[in-house]
Amino acid sequence: MKRNVLLVLAAVAVLVIGTAAIASNMGFKISIPLASGVTSFVSIPYYNQYTDAASLRNDINASIASTATVYAYNGTAWQRYAGGGIGQVNFTITPGQGYEVAPAASGNWIVVGSHNPSLALAFTSGVTSFVSVPYHTTETTAQLLRNEIDAAIGSTVTVYSYNGTAWQRYAGGGIGQVNFNITAGNAVEVAPAGSGSWTPAHY
Repeated sequence: MKRNVLLVLAAVAVLVIGTAAIASNMGFKISIPLASGVTSFVSIPYYNQYTDAASLRNDINASIASTATVYAYNGTAWQRYAGGGIGQVNFTITPGQGYEVAPAASGNWIVVGSHNPSLALAFTSGVTSFVSVPYHTTETTAQLLRNEIDAAIGSTVTVYSYNGTAWQRYAGGGIGQVNFNITAGNAVEVAPAGSGSWTPAHY
């Protein structure tokens, strides 16, 4: 009887270890709620089905049975795509980048993909970035995320999150700052004081 119990425990241990091993690059399927007239800043998996703004927008449109405008920040200016036209840019989807979505109707956008654990996100001093935070990140608050990026680039950053009505800012604590929660599917704005690269930690 004792031997059987030990074998069962060993099998459970192997299962747990195996699950942890594949979790580092697991597949994701997440439902991101979008509200009509409310801008969202979204995170997408680093391996995904999108190649450009058109494919990203088409997938959102299909999910919400309406239309959306999508935006990307290239480090100096916002690029906008709403189906094509003067001034619009069918920008390339870059792994690790976060995107702005302005939907014309409410609905849930179903996103699928997987993580690239070796991808490093580059930051340039004084240049704002919008980043996709891995859905299985170990950093669950603005403070934890900021500490991890600070350590990676050997400098300091300010992190921001948009909650649907206002921006929340965290730069280490102080008046008016919010140690906001990191929510799966939400992109984060990062303003670095130094240059470097960051490979996000995850489960």
